[in-house]
Amino acid sequence: MVRRRRVLLWIAGVVGLLSAASAGFLMWEVRTVQSNLAAAEVATDRLQTEMDRHRRPSAEALDHIREHAAAARSAASTPVWGIAERLPLMGPPLRSARGLSVAADDMATGVLPEAVRLHRMLASGRLVHRGRVDLAQLADATDLLGNVRRELTGIETHLRGLPGSTVVTRLDVARQRVSDRVTRLSDAVVEAESTARLLGPVLGASGPRTYFLAFQNNAEARGTGGLVGTFGMLTADRGRITLHGFASDDTLPRTSTPVADFGPAFDHRYGAAESAQGLANSNLSAHFPYAAQIWVGLWQRHTGQRLDGAIATDPAGLARIIKATGPVRLPDGKQLTAENTVEFTESTLYASYSNSERKRFLVQVAQSVAAALLHRPEAMPLVHALRQNVEDGRIRVWSADPSTESALRRSGLAGEIPERRGPFAYLVVNNSAGNKMDYYLQRSLSYELGPCQDGTRSSVVRIRLKNAAPVAGLPALVTLRSDDPHGSNPLGSTSVWLSLYASSGARFTGGTLDGRRLLLSSTEERGHPVLGAQVELLPGQTREVVIRLLEPVSDRPPVVPVQPLARPQTTKVHIQPCAN
Repeated sequence: MVRRRRVLLWIAGVVGLLSAASAGFLMWEVRTVQSNLAAAEVATDRLQTEMDRHRRPSAEALDHIREHAAAARSAASTPVWGIAERLPLMGPPLRSARGLSVAADDMATGVLPEAVRLHRMLASGRLVHRGRVDLAQLADATDLLGNVRRELTGIETHLRGLPGSTVVTRLDVARQRVSDRVTRLSDAVVEAESTARLLGPVLGASGPRTYFLAFQNNAEARGTGGLVGTFGMLTADRGRITLHGFASDDTLPRTSTPVADFGPAFDHRYGAAESAQGLANSNLSAHFPYAAQIWVGLWQRHTGQRLDGAIATDPAGLARIIKATGPVRLPDGKQLTAENTVEFTESTLYASYSNSERKRFLVQVAQSVAAALLHRPEAMPLVHALRQNVEDGRIRVWSADPSTESALRRSGLAGEIPERRGPFAYLVVNNSAGNKMDYYLQRSLSYELGPCQDGTRSSVVRIRLKNAAPVAGLPALVTLRSDDPHGSNPLGSTSVWLSLYASSGARFTGGTLDGRRLLLSSTEERGHPVLGAQVELLPGQTREVVIRLLEPVSDRPPVVPVQPLARPQTTKVHIQPCAN
């Protein structure tokens, strides 16, 4: 009996020692996973910085990521770790930590090497060379993006399967941070792949394609950005790009009848301005496909030539392209840089040239930038510039081919007003004064989604507009009031037509201008109620428009597009959650 007790005590002691050893080993493994994941994250940040700065990604950084991610995964895959994962309290955090190490290793072996290959391909100078896009290289880049997308989809699925909450707050935060980062990267890759796939047809993979190329002047605001002051043609034939036929807006005459028919809602909003009959008012609507079809129709009516689509950009978009190509020397010896392009084209020129001289000079600017774009491109900076322009709405494309246009919508290039339900607030201004004062226009929008009741919610949109122009020193061409040439408007004043595209199904319940009751016009466009008002702005004046709405309750996230003007819009969204 005594001997049996001794044996049992000995066995208990051994088990205790083994348990202590296992616990110690597990703690060592946890520290190993933690330290290696931290080291992999540091190396990943370094690699991303190198690529963001258009440097050649170092093999050393990629090797460090692989090494540390593999070490973390290995440490989280031992038998002791597996046993501990089945314990009640330790299980969730250990499963989450192992899941993070697996995701890191999959990123290191499946995603990052392909991303580095893509970066090197773009940096090689072979994708865009002497006015030609190598369509075979483009196809290879598209395939790489497809590989990355599939890898990221698998990682996203894996991360979604991890415990949503553990007892370790820091681990939960880390899991959410990694998950958010992977989701953002996945969304960007999906968009890039979609854009890359449509470039083949757009660039004339199966034959020549010619597009109307519009340069919008944000100093005189229009729905899609600005007045079309200069235009040209872009022809793409199996990847070779030529830019030609640059001219000012006064060379394309108005027509006596509309060149496009978009239905009664469009006619009700824009028919009186003869929007479909001339360039000046062709893009009052913020829906880019309308403007593009009018431009193409005006050109066909004037020349008989059928075009394949239309492309638009503006001085801010050109500035980003110039940042990629380097400064552009103009015929008079001046230099356009990324820093001075917007101010030069939308402000300085008006003080130095007559209107006709300015238009001729802008044609030369367009020709010079086009030459630089085609003959001095570096693919990586150019891709970065184009991506920023797409995100900010400073490059838009419409295609007459329905399948290509569908792909443009998916890529974010189409510039549509989406026909969608859910919270929506889109501030659009059109210059009503016929001047060039919108270079000085500052905008802010606050969208406050209030409490819910009986399937609706009360919401408030607060819009502030400021005329930040100097009180003196502006040339007459900038400050003129074509809307009231013989009136007594103060020098430097302006007038804009403000439109708010609201949520589908929303009802207007009240509005004020500077605290006083405001009656707004009410029309409809693409399924959205559109509330409008004329707003006069004196020099230095800030005015506030408040619009109150009753909107249908929706669990969809708010969408707040931003009209691409000279100065950025400040946007804030506040949401009061609906009670369950």
